[in-house]
Amino acid sequence: YYTNPEWFISNQYRYDKYDRKKGNVYLGEYASWGNKLRNAIAEAAYMTGLERNGDVVRLASYAPLFAKHNFTQWKTDLIFFDNVNVCLTPNYYVQKLFAINSGDRYFGNIVTKDNRDTALAASCVQDSKTGDIVLKLVNYGDTVKTMKVNLVGFKKIFPDAVQTVLTGKPEAENTLEHQNNVLPFTSGFTARKKFDYAVPPMS
Repeated sequence: YYTNPEWFISNQYRYDKYDRKKGNVYLGEYASWGNKLRNAIAEAAYMTGLERNGDVVRLASYAPLFAKHNFTQWKTDLIFFDNVNVCLTPNYYVQKLFAINSGDRYFGNIVTKDNRDTALAASCVQDSKTGDIVLKLVNYGDTVKTMKVNLVGFKKIFPDAVQTVLTGKPEAENTLEHQNNVLPFTSGFTARKKFDYAVPPMS
């Protein structure tokens, strides 16, 4: 499905009540209408729901993937190019962040947020091979929102962690002329068994 970013925000719980006795889901194509940061963040919120329901949503494909600049009938694509340059969209960075920070075990009740605030989404997974715990915190709103993280259920928590943040103005986008308007920023982070995390707006 292709639709507006608000649909992705309001449907992030779409598969929570999916009948587990039915067949598994392959979400063959999806994308928000546009390549602005707000489109990418809306997709990120929706993808936390796909991750949470990974027992039934086995596969998902973002589409379309490649588009030659000024030679398309469709404006929403993941990667634009011309004969010289390549432009990676904010949507691309969201897909990449989810792809390289995946896990095979999902944990609920790790992140506490205001469930009345539909602009917020979160996910916690673990890679059973490496032991890495991965938190994904999404804020589609226009102000900083705090989420509470409780990792007490995990036996060992090493304090040296890494955080990668993709944020900016809602209408920001990358173009072939200005490819670095929206980029993820990685830095060190000290984790504890319990901590509050201030999630930047549109991130």
